[in-house]
Amino acid sequence: MRGFGINLMVWNSQIGHAERALLPALAETGYTAVEVPVFAPDRFPTAETAAALRDAGLTCTVSTALPAGANLVDSASVPAGLDFLAQVIRCAETLGAEIVCGPLALPVGELRGRGYTAQEWASAVAALRAAGDIAADAGVTLALEPLNRFETYFVNTADQGVQLMDAVDHPAVGLLLDTFHMHIEEKSTPHALVHAARHLRHVHASENDRGIVGSGQVPWRAVWASLRQVGYAGWVVVESFNAFLPELAGATCIWRPVAPDPMTLAQESLAFLRTLDAQA
Repeated sequence: MRGFGINLMVWNSQIGHAERALLPALAETGYTAVEVPVFAPDRFPTAETAAALRDAGLTCTVSTALPAGANLVDSASVPAGLDFLAQVIRCAETLGAEIVCGPLALPVGELRGRGYTAQEWASAVAALRAAGDIAADAGVTLALEPLNRFETYFVNTADQGVQLMDAVDHPAVGLLLDTFHMHIEEKSTPHALVHAARHLRHVHASENDRGIVGSGQVPWRAVWASLRQVGYAGWVVVESFNAFLPELAGATCIWRPVAPDPMTLAQESLAFLRTLDAQA
């Protein structure tokens, strides 16, 4: 694998001076990448963030989520969804990020009281191919994230993700698998990783309660053995969310602190992952 990163949403969903000031400390801790959230690409401070990443010696990946009114499953909303993703891809290209990841088909939390329809599936396949063309032109890979059933009705499991990627069949479109969501939806997280290996482009290391990685119920040794078995060559990014950000709390249903403080989560999660990797 390429190394370990951490999503800056552990601190904030927006990137400003305070978040850029964290980067040297994260590099000193031992992270070699950070995941930069881009939710408002038209207002994102791309130049400042790119400079701060260079100064800290960090690589980055980009995470995003579609805004309300934009999706890839309803024909009327697909143009807005593709336009939004194109803007995020442009930000990623400027930042030097090779991965744009997240729930790329629908806004987080959008539920319709049913499963997806064949028409919605077909729309997503066509739209992801179009988004893949945009990404490929920018040297970026899209990694779609299956979310648990409480956050989306469209693609909850690794197997559904594999079926979708088989249908999309685009070299610039793959899967992100997140251990938090897999802990809810999969019969076996390690088996799901092996099953999805040919489409796996990105991994989020997230504990079952979104707390410090290694402190909960995720079967980390078996997860690591599966990643080693399939020769996973991408990033492993620690992901959690600050409980005191209203826009994130509502989307992720985190109403309480899941760690003593964000930097403790960052440091102890990395220490655990390094030990795990050394013992594998």
